[in-house]
Amino acid sequence: MIRYPLLYLVAAVACCDVFSPLRMSATTKPDFNGTWELDHQASSSLEPLMDKIGAGFVERKLAAVAPLKATFHQSEDVVTVATRAPGFSLNEILYLDGRSHPTNIELLGGTTLNASAAWSNDRQELISTYQIKTKQGQDGELIIKRYLTNGMKSESVVFILKLNGQPNEISARQIWNKQS
Repeated sequence: MIRYPLLYLVAAVACCDVFSPLRMSATTKPDFNGTWELDHQASSSLEPLMDKIGAGFVERKLAAVAPLKATFHQSEDVVTVATRAPGFSLNEILYLDGRSHPTNIELLGGTTLNASAAWSNDRQELISTYQIKTKQGQDGELIIKRYLTNGMKSESVVFILKLNGQPNEISARQIWNKQS
């Protein structure tokens, strides 16, 4: 004999909500695996950001039109990103434990000194932080936030540049569409 049927009903509904697929998916990490192509028309220009970092005129103009493709391989601990275009190649290794490690790659016209990567608190954004040195010798931080949109068919990438001693930050946003 059930003494408190309303209490059992409330408990059952609460359990269904806690263990529902929608709630569980909110705590899982996005899957970036695959090949992505940059949508220049949907993206903002990287030129002001690249100019501040010290990229040359030709580099900035090519970035605005290059048919970029990025291939992601994601595991529990590491994401590798191979970005390619005619005459351009960039390989990134993102260790997802948040630790900082030395790097020495050319990124948007500057040189990276250290990098770290980790998931946001809600595990929906992949955040990479690079300590950089501009071609003018300024130190700063470049933060790159990646997250999936459009039913996981698009990747938004937000770049935020903070240079030491500069009051303002510069940002740009790219949209990448999934190819495979």
